[in-house]
Amino acid sequence: MDHIFKEVITMKKIVFLCALLSAFSMTTADAWAKTAYVNTQTVFEKTKLGKKYQTIVKEYYEGRKKILDADAAEIQKLQETYNKQKQAKALNEKARKEKEEALKKKFTEFEKKREEFGNEIGKKNEELSNEFNQKMTVVLKEVAKKEKIALILSKNINLLGKAEVPAVLYAEEDLDITDRVISEMDKKEKE
Repeated sequence: MDHIFKEVITMKKIVFLCALLSAFSMTTADAWAKTAYVNTQTVFEKTKLGKKYQTIVKEYYEGRKKILDADAAEIQKLQETYNKQKQAKALNEKARKEKEEALKKKFTEFEKKREEFGNEIGKKNEELSNEFNQKMTVVLKEVAKKEKIALILSKNINLLGKAEVPAVLYAEEDLDITDRVISEMDKKEKE
């Protein structure tokens, strides 16, 4: 009798473990079904908002570049004039030093202005990127809620602004929601 009692307990344990494993596998399957990934760089490049921000940064850059190009042309003209005068020995020592100092000063100002413009463009780019990311996050949350997605991963991550590396090493193509996010962001942009 004791032997039958032990078998019943063992059977109950086996049934319990099977039920537990079954529940775990269903939970795991549900978790996989609720996971997706998005290529945020593609979203930025293809959405109307992303293109708008790219245009803003490009125009910002081109405006500064025109100023720098004009300054560089002026410096080059001054350098050419100085070189011609120097070759013709048309400058005395004092005039030569004054021209060299003026050129050096212009070049230093040019380098300072180029650095300032670079910083301005970097700040503008960062500002627009943050704004874009906030808007994209809203859309990601909406898509996740609508499609009952529990976890959205970024396909790539940017390491110190230098190189992108894959954050998702492998995933089924049907888990990629990039196109849906692009579509939803474009709808929001129209509104």
